Amino acid sequence: MTKTYRAGLYISSFFPLYLLLILDNFQIFISWSSFKDILKFNNLAESLFWSSIFFLIVISIFSVLIIIKRKPNIKEKFSEITGTEDNLLSYVVTYLVPLLSIDINSPNSLLVNAGLFFLLGFIYVKNNLVYLNPLFLFFGYNIYKCETGRTIISNLSLYELRKNKDKEIWCRELGDNLFIVKKEQNTRKQKTV
Repeated sequence: MTKTYRAGLYISSFFPLYLLLILDNFQIFISWSSFKDILKFNNLAESLFWSSIFFLIVISIFSVLIIIKRKPNIKEKFSEITGTEDNLLSYVVTYLVPLLSIDINSPNSLLVNAGLFFLLGFIYVKNNLVYLNPLFLFFGYNIYKCETGRTIISNLSLYELRKNKDKEIWCRELGDNLFIVKKEQNTRKQKTV
């Protein structure tokens, strides 16, 4: 997986935050005149903020859909599979508190939070942490770890994956020791074999 894909998935990992920021600042969208002011860039900081949020939401949705729509291309064996929900929760809490304190009318606040966003992004992309993404859960995928250090993103349950322990199943490698396993391809492939 290229750094571009990883960056897209990093951006998409903040999707719940984008929605929370919209809800936190919904008063801007209540009146038509406030909305027009944003579109006309009357307040530069506020308009750039909302333009960025809209752009990031679009990137988020496309990034996850591209990954989920890709077809499996290899067969792999996985053993000793466990869940990792606590890692995702830790990641969400890490970014949620500081970034929800954004004051969209303060360029200083926007700059500090943008710096935090880029710092977290650098760590996320550099360490191939694409599996730490709440959008996978929203699309019905869970995150699992193997004893060998491999990470699996799958819409199969933990029970279904364990049932296929040490059997070859269809997947797509997304990065070093990172795989996506889809129920559709594995149940269909198994029936035709």
